[in-house]
Amino acid sequence: MDLLSGILQQARWTNHMLLRKTIRGSWGFRFPCDRSGGFHVITLGSCYLVHDEEEVKLEKGDLVFVMRGVPHDLVSEPGQKVLDISKFSEASMRTRNGPVVQITSMRYEFPDGDAHSFFRELPPIVLVRGSEIPPHHPLQTALSLLSAEQGNENGSALILERLTDIMLFYALRHWLGSHPARQPGFRSAMLDEKISSVLDSVHRKPAHAWTLDGLARMVGMSRASLASRFRGAMGMTVMDYVARLRLDAGRVLLEDESMTLEDAAQAVGYSSAFAFSKAFKRVFGRSPRSPLPANSSRYKLTAVR
Repeated sequence: MDLLSGILQQARWTNHMLLRKTIRGSWGFRFPCDRSGGFHVITLGSCYLVHDEEEVKLEKGDLVFVMRGVPHDLVSEPGQKVLDISKFSEASMRTRNGPVVQITSMRYEFPDGDAHSFFRELPPIVLVRGSEIPPHHPLQTALSLLSAEQGNENGSALILERLTDIMLFYALRHWLGSHPARQPGFRSAMLDEKISSVLDSVHRKPAHAWTLDGLARMVGMSRASLASRFRGAMGMTVMDYVARLRLDAGRVLLEDESMTLEDAAQAVGYSSAFAFSKAFKRVFGRSPRSPLPANSSRYKLTAVR
C-alpha cells in the first residue's frame, strides 16, 4: 500500500449523505462542520461557497472538500440568507422556480482524537475545478456516474456513498499533483518515490530497528543522499522522524486505558517503560499518561497499520 492510501485508510472517516437534490430558485444552507469535513460535487448549474466572507463560485463539474472545523455555506447567489442544512427538506418546499442546481454533499465524520499531520498540510478548502480535469480522467467518468444516479432510487444511496469516496480520493490525488508543496512535509515526500517508500516502510513497522544505512540500502541510495533528501522533504532527519513516529504510535496505544506503559513501550520498539517515558518527555514535555493540553495540536504522525 502506498503512503497516501495508508493515510486515507487510517483516517477512518464515516460518511453520511447530506444532500442529493436538484434545487431550484434562491436558497442557502449552512454546514457547521464542527467534527466533520464536507465534500460537495456540483453536477448541474452553479452556486457559491462562502467561508470567512470569501465567496467562491462553483460550476458544473467542480468538486470541493472542506476540512473538519471549517463552517461554510452553499448559496444560490451571494448575500442569500442561509438555513442549517438539517432544515433542507423544509426549505426545498419553498424553492420550486428559478435556476436549477444539482448537488451531492457528503459529511465525513472524523473519529475522536488526533488526525494524521498530512491533513494539517492541506488548506481549509480543497477545490478541484471540473474545467481543469482532463477529458478521460477517472474523475470525469465518476462525475457521469454520479449524474446518472441522481434520478435512481433502488440501491442508489449505497452506490453514491461508495462513488463519492472514490471521487474524494481521486480529487485529493489530483489536487496534490497540481499544487506542489512549498514547505517540507508529507505533500513534498509523496512526490519523491524514494522518500515515500522510506516513510511507508517505517510507518508500517515503527517498532523495527531501523537504521539510516538499512533504509538507504532498501531504496537503493547512499547514506548521505538519503539523509539529505529526507531532510529536504520532511524538515528533519530520518532517525528523528523514526523516533517521533514511535512515540506517537505509543501515545495512540495508551489511549486504551487497559494498555500498560511497559507493553506500549515494547510494542513501539523501546526496551522499557522507563526508556519510552524518558524519550516521550524529552519530545513532548510531559509524561505519556498525561492528558494532551487543551491548546495543543490534535494532529500527529500516526503509524499506518
